[in-house]
Amino acid sequence: MVQSLLPSICAQVRGDLGVADCDWALHPGGQAIIDGVQRVMGLADERLRATREIYRTRGNSSSPTVLAVLDRLRSMDMRKEFVVATAFGPGLSVEMSFLRSCSIPPTSH
Repeated sequence: MVQSLLPSICAQVRGDLGVADCDWALHPGGQAIIDGVQRVMGLADERLRATREIYRTRGNSSSPTVLAVLDRLRSMDMRKEFVVATAFGPGLSVEMSFLRSCSIPPTSH
């Protein structure tokens, strides 16, 4: 599903954008899921760094864990403009969002 859906979304957003050009906020449902998605999608280690950190520090605490991954990714120095957020639910249902990172200028007080 991911391989068939994401390339068309990436092409609509920007013609030269590929799935490896995005950061990934993957629900850390277990080492096998993280490794499997990385292998199938051909992702570099750095694209899943926030996912692996949250899995290492918090484990698999259910589908909303992807929100913790997004929060961690937001605080990292090296970020891509686009993020693929994916969560897995009961019966291996999949929920996916294609997000664009934005920068908010600091406010002066």
